[in-house]
Amino acid sequence: MVLVYFRDLLEDDAEPQYGVLNEEDDYSYVICLKCGSVFEYGDYEIIKRLSWSDIEIVEKAKQAENSGIFVVCMNDEYVRDAEMLDTSELSDKEFNNIDFMSSDLDVYWKDMFPIPFIAIVEAVSKEAACKKAAEQKHYDSRCLYAIKI
Repeated sequence: MVLVYFRDLLEDDAEPQYGVLNEEDDYSYVICLKCGSVFEYGDYEIIKRLSWSDIEIVEKAKQAENSGIFVVCMNDEYVRDAEMLDTSELSDKEFNNIDFMSSDLDVYWKDMFPIPFIAIVEAVSKEAACKKAAEQKHYDSRCLYAIKI
């Protein structure tokens, strides 16, 4: 098996990727290290053969691909007793004169299922983004999730 930098010939304008080339007597294929897909002989073009000591290049490429800006939120399974005031049936005048402490509003309080926003962070992975946000905002990172934007 050989470490290679290759291009998928089945896709127009495919970006080159790193992979592992397996060459047997009458059969060869490349396994893409990015997506795990197997490319049969004729479906790929080898751009460069690399030595296994070049694996650091592959790791840096993967880190660069995964890094970016992430929105980090609290998983709603870790939130309870969240309510919101349902003001949809109030007139503008009633809305502007709300006394939030009034017991008259009890019928307007409804359960809600929020997904609390925690932070926007720059990180190299979703896990790193959760850990970074957890440190900044003093939460347990195991209760958070991240979305790359």
